[in-house]
Amino acid sequence: MQLSKKTLSILRRSQGRPVSLEEIQEKIGRKKVKKKDLEGAIKVLLAESKVVSTKGGYQLTKTPASFRGVFRATSKGYGFVSVAERDFFIPKSKTNGAMDGDEVEIEVGYQRRNKEHQSARVVSVLKRANKQVVGRYQEGYKFGYLWPENHRLNLVLIPNRLSKAAKTGDVVVAEIDVWPQGRRQAQGRITKIIGNENQPGVDIDAIVLGYKLADQFSKQALAEAKEINEAITSKITDNRLDLRDLYTVTIDGLDAKDFDDAVSLGVDDRGFFDLGVHIADVSHYVPLLSAIDMEAYQRANSVYLPDRVLPMLPEKLSNQICSLQPGVERLTYSVLMRIDPDGEVKDFKIAETVIRSNHRLTYEEVDDCFKTGNFSTKKLRQLLLGLHLLSQVRASYRLDRGSLEFETVEPKIVLDEQGVPKDILIRERTPATQLIEECMIAANETVAEFMAKAGAPMIYRIHQKPDPEAVLAINQLVKELGYPVVDISSAHPRTFQALINFAHNRPEKLLINSLLLRSMAQARYSSNLETHFGLASPTYTHFTSPIRRYSDLTVHRLLKAVLRKELDTKPIKFLISQVEEIARHCSEQERKTQEAEREATEAKICQYMKDKIGGKFEAVISGVTAFGLFVELPNSAEGLVQVESLRDDYYRFDSRHFLLRGRRSGKTYRLGQKVEVKLTNVSVAKRQMDFVLA
Repeated sequence: MQLSKKTLSILRRSQGRPVSLEEIQEKIGRKKVKKKDLEGAIKVLLAESKVVSTKGGYQLTKTPASFRGVFRATSKGYGFVSVAERDFFIPKSKTNGAMDGDEVEIEVGYQRRNKEHQSARVVSVLKRANKQVVGRYQEGYKFGYLWPENHRLNLVLIPNRLSKAAKTGDVVVAEIDVWPQGRRQAQGRITKIIGNENQPGVDIDAIVLGYKLADQFSKQALAEAKEINEAITSKITDNRLDLRDLYTVTIDGLDAKDFDDAVSLGVDDRGFFDLGVHIADVSHYVPLLSAIDMEAYQRANSVYLPDRVLPMLPEKLSNQICSLQPGVERLTYSVLMRIDPDGEVKDFKIAETVIRSNHRLTYEEVDDCFKTGNFSTKKLRQLLLGLHLLSQVRASYRLDRGSLEFETVEPKIVLDEQGVPKDILIRERTPATQLIEECMIAANETVAEFMAKAGAPMIYRIHQKPDPEAVLAINQLVKELGYPVVDISSAHPRTFQALINFAHNRPEKLLINSLLLRSMAQARYSSNLETHFGLASPTYTHFTSPIRRYSDLTVHRLLKAVLRKELDTKPIKFLISQVEEIARHCSEQERKTQEAEREATEAKICQYMKDKIGGKFEAVISGVTAFGLFVELPNSAEGLVQVESLRDDYYRFDSRHFLLRGRRSGKTYRLGQKVEVKLTNVSVAKRQMDFVLA
């Protein structure tokens, strides 16, 4: 108690300035207090909300502490505000009318028990982020309803006189005139009708507009791209490692248009692998702060939607100059690694290079080669079999250190010429995709380790440990399913992998993988080095996709500055000053992009299933709640069986055992159970499907 009082006294005298732990210890007297005891005292003060933690240290909680930040809502209404790399939880009742993306002032409140995030309330909205809202219109009596495409945004009421004659099912753009406050909902007026939701392409147009995704380049950026000189002269190549005679190939998806990575391999008599990963040198063509660079920064990444791609760079760069097309000289950044027979990188060289790719291969072609044993040339056979062996060795090496290998499926929507979904293909991990994945992981780790040891400014890809509460919930579930795991609360990757391995041949395999993935913290970019939990990697970055990720382009620039010894130049000094902000922005844009891509995929899946109403399907129970069962079909379509539709008994939800149990019969429905269902309703607008048990 005495130590807490002394700490509070020091913070009061700081006049609101953050004070570091070391400074507090110094003022009390290093011989009088141990650091461990001081940390314990501060922990108590934080829990009592008498002190708050900020980037510069600790300071007194005002009555209460006030901060500014951006409100990030969830589809359930609550949200978070990040301040100095710390997240404050905002309950739904304390948002004060704030909408997703708004700049707000918050007051810090109590510490939620057993929660990582301190609670706060929005005091005022300083700047609105969503003057325009895109969504689907539904007619009403006095007001129409606009359901935003971005499900994080609030419902908007549209007075009938301001509806511009929109009809139910129209996708519209509205201007907000009255902002939400307390129980008052937002109100606005329709300014544009994009089209009916059933018209081809309108659903994706709505997502592009709703998530404010850039789909056009400025005249300045296009003009810069047009002026880029494609010629690779001796003046350029003389300063690069010449690898044009090295046998290299690109391996990508069948529909890929930008090939930004190529691989090469040699294997010696002792079983050592000489792996080369060659990445398009985008930084050579895109100067820092050029018009192309500024637009690439704003996008932060390419967006892949079912019917279109919104590239980060103009097409002349992404599909031409920086695309490693076969038989064409291309400027690259190469990571040349010497890997021992156990999969460990023993030596490496990173260099600016020039290559000439020999083949453009697809995953499908490579997998077919492995299945049939038919290779077009002896050289290609030697390369692919060597890469296949290396990928197995590297995978084993990673798994031994605790890396995770999830078994997931990814739906690919096949569209007809009008953009209407005609099939859903399930993409799973194959030997060809694993081959490239292992090569890229090796290169990313090697670059990250080099920069970390150099002590250079850097953008790392980090992945923190899973949320302890989510892990505990999964721990209870796997016990119920009879898994031989006593406790996974330690959250060591090897424990997670043991669960994945055990689930491999069980019907709930994908469910277990999905639940484990959801428990994970989201990977993000950071200027500070932290481990990557999922890969069990102490140093990791994104280096291998500069055509489609701005983080990778930034890593290339920083790496080049270190290798050229140009860290003191004016442009690089400026870049270094922005590294933390670039990492934050890229993480934020990545989350937005992933949400938009997921929304687009779910919309197309719902469209595909709409004309299958009345059909019967095999399914697996993927969720159990008091209001019903969530079921997932083999094609990844997911929907709800409402508990009211289970008419053979009265079912109660047993939250401890993750099941519904019939009061009279004792019949149960639990997670992972196979059932037959009948599709009864589909709402494309709400991305919802309703089923009943068949």
